[in-house]
Amino acid sequence: MSVQIPRNHAQCVICQQPFFTDHVIEFQPTAQGVVRAEIVATSQVQGYVGVMQGGLVTALHDSAMLHCLFADGVTAMTAKLETRFHHPVPIGETLIVEAKHLMSKRNVHYLQSEVRCGETLCSSAKSQFISIS
Repeated sequence: MSVQIPRNHAQCVICQQPFFTDHVIEFQPTAQGVVRAEIVATSQVQGYVGVMQGGLVTALHDSAMLHCLFADGVTAMTAKLETRFHHPVPIGETLIVEAKHLMSKRNVHYLQSEVRCGETLCSSAKSQFISIS
């Protein structure tokens, strides 16, 4: 079952059009408060040769965490996002992107995400989103 996207987000250049890959990213709920997607990033998101550009890795985290909220029926905007880079994120290899909704306090939602290539943790992020509806 795919995550339902709110109508006011249907034009997003990152997640509603082919951006990281040749296809639109499809995040799937895997557990309560968790979504996951597999992608093979193309050279259009390359920074250094063979490696995804860092700002676009951050955009990938942001998209995953937002879709995690969509899966929980929450429409929100990013308030704070911190990304850590552990290993280069390779182009042309299968990547697993996973986000988890940790908790909500009033209208602030706390999430974390990871980008992995095989068993290697390439990047992790944590964020705060603010509800907009």
